[in-house]
Amino acid sequence: MRNRWNVLAFTTLGLVFAGMALYLVLHPTRTGVVPNYRMAATNWWQGWKIYAGSGTHGFLYFPPFILLFTPFNLVRPHVLGEILWRLFGFSLFAVSLWRLACLIRQKHDSDQAFLILVFLAVPASLASINNGQTNLPLSACLVLSALALREERWWAAAISLTLCIILKPISLAPFLLTFAIFPQARRPMLAGLTVFALLGIAHVNTGYALERWQKCLVKIFFAYHPENLRVSDLFGALQKFGIDVPDLIRSMVRAGASLGALGFVALNHRRSRLEGAWALWVASIMIFTIFNPRVETNSYVLASPLLAFVAAGHLLNAKGNKLAGWVLVIACIALMCDGMGRTIYLATDVWLKPMIVLAVSPLLFRMPDSWKARGR
Repeated sequence: MRNRWNVLAFTTLGLVFAGMALYLVLHPTRTGVVPNYRMAATNWWQGWKIYAGSGTHGFLYFPPFILLFTPFNLVRPHVLGEILWRLFGFSLFAVSLWRLACLIRQKHDSDQAFLILVFLAVPASLASINNGQTNLPLSACLVLSALALREERWWAAAISLTLCIILKPISLAPFLLTFAIFPQARRPMLAGLTVFALLGIAHVNTGYALERWQKCLVKIFFAYHPENLRVSDLFGALQKFGIDVPDLIRSMVRAGASLGALGFVALNHRRSRLEGAWALWVASIMIFTIFNPRVETNSYVLASPLLAFVAAGHLLNAKGNKLAGWVLVIACIALMCDGMGRTIYLATDVWLKPMIVLAVSPLLFRMPDSWKARGR
């Protein structure tokens, strides 16, 4: 029976990916943001400009990301590289859900855990798969980082967190939180930063690479206040309802949220390593979504594994809070609102997803039974 449920889950994942791949084959020019990555990879090896222009859009990743994407850029035809890039992110996402399902299965002896996680977490990932953004592999790496910290696998945590930074600069938040709170992880994380730095100057012309770093940091600094971007954070949602919060107050709230995240993780870590790892995952999701000045609606795939894990834990636990579980199920389904047709998309754009995460956040702060060690 267990194999039957898992086969159904893997079949669902396969059908989702096959549908995306077929769409790309039939519409090879509908490639989302990947041409931006392709431009950066091509220009890096040619010694051309990458972080051009004074605007707040364009290529907004650290140079090591170019090294990560280069193998996909070399694949011909381009559409095959597009498919393989998405396969990389989707496979990582599936692995992270499998690892979470193993925790639930060990704790509650449930055969359906993986299938439930797939049904709840994957819908929010469809937009990210479609446009090829880094949010999908980033979501997976954040899950794997939290699991590694939970299990005291410090090198695995350092590798996952370093990959998070490569995938998106805002991942410095969980990286620094981990470095501050988990002393056992510091040496592996320093090793990870060393590899990160070496990848960032992997070029025949070191001067060119260092100049790209300078331009990258300047570009990312100014991109903190994006222009003409439908930001789907807390303040973007308020603005949708006609409440325009001044920039100074926004910055103060985000700074307060960052300090609050540090205190939340530190307090929970003092209680136990398991609680510290859980708090790190929850705090990172909050920073990545409702307090992120550049978050878009398709970025909420970052939150879907967390919501799905807590929902499944409640529903599969005989003593779980069934009401909380079903509330989170509804939240997971609602996170795919941008894929429910144009009418729903326009009606919910920008405001609904941050409001969902904000509304269910009280259900996430307490470590669930599924995260606890077996026997506790």
